[in-house]
Amino acid sequence: MHHIPRTILRGNAAYYAWAGFLGLCIIQGLHAYAAQFSDGLIVTSMRDSVSWGFYIGNFTFLVGVAASAVMLVIPAYVYNWNPIKEVVIFGELLAVAAISMCLLFVLVDMGHPERLWHMIPFLGRVNFTS
Repeated sequence: MHHIPRTILRGNAAYYAWAGFLGLCIIQGLHAYAAQFSDGLIVTSMRDSVSWGFYIGNFTFLVGVAASAVMLVIPAYVYNWNPIKEVVIFGELLAVAAISMCLLFVLVDMGHPERLWHMIPFLGRVNFTS
């Protein structure tokens, strides 16, 4: 516990209420994913084009966010532009977060994470329907 910065643990009542609300959202999301994992994609209506489009739309948006964050990093490192170097770490963190969320959207869209190995070339076998 001593590794956590003390500024994270400090705050007023609104801060703790917001952190509690976000924690409840995370728990609800984990519960929903567990229901989808056990019952399949029918739980999230992934057979409906609107629900599927929501996942793919968010995936596409987050790919753009990651690309824009990388474009922020390029001038700092490639061209050694010092005024932007203070903001670069935020761009890198944003890119990592966006790519992680992209991978999670694809994983949720697949329905079952144990099917992921089928997508690895020469290891799994892709099931193309005929």
